[in-house]
Amino acid sequence: MAHNTNGGSINAPASGQTNPYSSPLEPSFLNKEPQDEFVKEVADWIAYVSQGRNDIEIEAKFGVVLDKSTGTRVAPRLGVLVETIVDPREATNMRFESKLSARQHEHLNRMLNDQVTRTVSSSYPHARMAFRHQQTTDDFFSQDSDSKFRVSRDTKTGQVVECIIKKRLGDLHVISPKREVDWRISVNTEEKVDVRSTEGTRPYYSRRKDRMEYMHQHFRIDLTQVTDQANVQTNELEVEFAYPEEVRRILDLRGKDGPEMWGYDQLVAVFINNCRILSRNVVKQ
Repeated sequence: MAHNTNGGSINAPASGQTNPYSSPLEPSFLNKEPQDEFVKEVADWIAYVSQGRNDIEIEAKFGVVLDKSTGTRVAPRLGVLVETIVDPREATNMRFESKLSARQHEHLNRMLNDQVTRTVSSSYPHARMAFRHQQTTDDFFSQDSDSKFRVSRDTKTGQVVECIIKKRLGDLHVISPKREVDWRISVNTEEKVDVRSTEGTRPYYSRRKDRMEYMHQHFRIDLTQVTDQANVQTNELEVEFAYPEEVRRILDLRGKDGPEMWGYDQLVAVFINNCRILSRNVVKQ
C-alpha cells in the first residue's frame, strides 16, 4: 500500500509513470471537464435578468465599448489580455457603439454566404444554415425612456412585419483586447401590440434596414445595413436566440435530475461559441 506525504494510505500499487500515449487524452485527472466560468457567468446573468419570462429577446451585438469621458475604446487600457466580462456595476462610465466598417461587413457576408453554400450540399454531415434576405422600414413612436415602440414594414409591399414595444432589462459587456470588436449581450422584453394604436400619430424617427438573416439550429445571425433619415448608412452584426420560449423551458429544468439538466448551460455555451467565432472573423478596418 502506497503512502502519501501526509501519512495517509493510498489503495493503489506504487508504480512509475505509465506511457502517456497508451490511452486517449483525458480532459483532466478526474476525466471530467470543469464548467467554463465565462459560460456560467453569462448563463447565470441571463437567468437572473430574464426572471423566467416568455417575452424576452436575448441578443449579442458587435462593436466597441467606449469610455464615455474620452470616447476611446476601453479594451486596450483595462490591463487584461483576453476576452473579459465587465461587471455591470463597473460599466456606468462605458457606452457601447454597435457598428462595423463596410469592409468588415463585406467579409462577414462572404463568410456566412459560403457557409450556407457549404451546408446545402447533400454530403454535408452537420446541421444546415438557412438564409433569408429582408428589407424593412422601421418607424419609431414616442414611448417612455426605457422603451422603444417600433413598427416594421416590408419596404416593397408596405405590409406590417412587426409591431412591438421593446424594453431593455439589462446589458453585459464583453471586451476583447485581441479582437477588432467587443460585444454586448442584452436581454429585452418584446410586447406585441396592435398597429392601429399608432393611427393619428407621426413617428419621431425612421430608418431602413437591409438585412441578411442566417439561421442555424437555435440561433439567428443578422448582418444588417441600416440607413437613417439623413441617408447615413451603418453596418450591424448580431446573434440572437431564435426560440426564447425554448430558453425558458430548459431554464426551468436547469440543475434538476434528468437528461436536460445541463441543456440551458449547453445552449448558452453554443451562443458564446457563435459570438466568439464571429468576433474572431471581423477583419481590420
